Amino acid sequence: MDERTALLALCAEPAALVEPSGAVVATNERLQREAGRDRPPATLGALLERFAASVLSAEEFGAAVAAAVREGKALRRYGAAADPEADDVEVLVLPERGEPGTSSLVVLRLPNRRVRDEVLSRRHDRLSLLGQMMAEAAHELNNVLTTVIGWSHLSAHPREGADVGQLATHARHIEAAALKAQRIVADLMGVARGRGESPVANVAATSREVARMMAGECERRAIEVSVDVPDELEARIRRYRLTQVLLNLVRNAVQALRHGGHVRILGRLEDGWVVVRVTDDGPGMDAATQARVFEPFFTTRRGDGEESGTGLGLPLCRKIVEDEAGGSIRITSTRGEGATVELRLRLSPLAELRQTGMHDRLPRVPDGFSLLAVERDVEVGRLIFEALKQCWGVTPVVVSGMESAVAALHARAFSVCLLDGDADPDGPAAAVERLTALRAEVPFVLTSTRDSWAGIASPTRPQIASELRKPFSVPELLAVLVAAVAKGTQVGP
Repeated sequence: MDERTALLALCAEPAALVEPSGAVVATNERLQREAGRDRPPATLGALLERFAASVLSAEEFGAAVAAAVREGKALRRYGAAADPEADDVEVLVLPERGEPGTSSLVVLRLPNRRVRDEVLSRRHDRLSLLGQMMAEAAHELNNVLTTVIGWSHLSAHPREGADVGQLATHARHIEAAALKAQRIVADLMGVARGRGESPVANVAATSREVARMMAGECERRAIEVSVDVPDELEARIRRYRLTQVLLNLVRNAVQALRHGGHVRILGRLEDGWVVVRVTDDGPGMDAATQARVFEPFFTTRRGDGEESGTGLGLPLCRKIVEDEAGGSIRITSTRGEGATVELRLRLSPLAELRQTGMHDRLPRVPDGFSLLAVERDVEVGRLIFEALKQCWGVTPVVVSGMESAVAALHARAFSVCLLDGDADPDGPAAAVERLTALRAEVPFVLTSTRDSWAGIASPTRPQIASELRKPFSVPELLAVLVAAVAKGTQVGP
């Protein structure tokens, strides 16, 4: 195996060795999987037809790639998909030794495949939660239907001498039951449609929703569930994820109690953190059990019945709370004295502003302000969107990739471009140069988690109004945008 064939085999993206004539002489495992093993592309034209036919100016795109392969020249070419549901494509042509007449390694990147994979993963999580909610909702809906059927029967066959007032009472009972059913279905549809994708959850509303979902099982077991959370308490976590965690914790507590007892959901603001505690007065657990409860597949409930456990609930809760929401989870328990699971979650950015009393002192929105934010991290992008919408009444355009940023700059004018230093695989300098080629006067605010200025050549630096280090607060974000407007001019044709 020669060096270039070995490189082909190691390439994580779809890749092929292509001769100057356009003949494909070898493909890697990833390309075979993407294109279908039975019909791997035999020519460069077929390869581009398979992966790049849907990009804007596909003929021009293909001609540029073919010319680079034919002439033995290095090339990096972006192609934005005309259809938002199709794939953007980035092609790298790497000629052997950079000489004409030699084969080239053609590498294809499909940047929005990764985005779609993340969307599918979140959809799978929602469907998993939806299944849990359906099991709880079935009991509730049966109770609701029993009420509707019963009062309808009494209305249809009134006792002798019944007056209009009694029939109106029956109708009010039916209406209340129907409204309750409507709320149950709305909750289910909200999860199914991903309405809970906002990175901020109202802890009180979510806690009451979980208590209602568990009401049927708790009633059967003579267990009381209470919620004590201030109405205004908001945490920085997606609502459906918080629902998933609390539902798991309350169900664990109910199953530990078995019959009779009390489960409490308490929420407070403590030292700048949202602290949520799920407590029960059940049998508790010893120190050895506490040490293992977050281990995958560890469970104290063995068997085949409904009380059996998989040992995956608490590890999932830890992943959601710590890895996704940036908080913490811990369990304290004493044998015979119940257990408490404590969640510490970050306060929502806007609630944090209210708590610190800074909301009224925020910078004022510049006249005619508009923002293009290029941010790879989905949660940071959502924060930027919500911050500008709620604090300034401005709806920014937030994208995660360079091709979408280019398309947005083609489509309309913006006052500032907020650019993630990691948005371009080749670094912030390449990103700035690519976007300033479209809009020479655009002021950039570069966001980063490290020193990104070092890689930016001095001719490009004037385009950068400032750098905003992560993590940043909402006031810092707004202040740096105001400063950028003062330094730059509006992006436009």
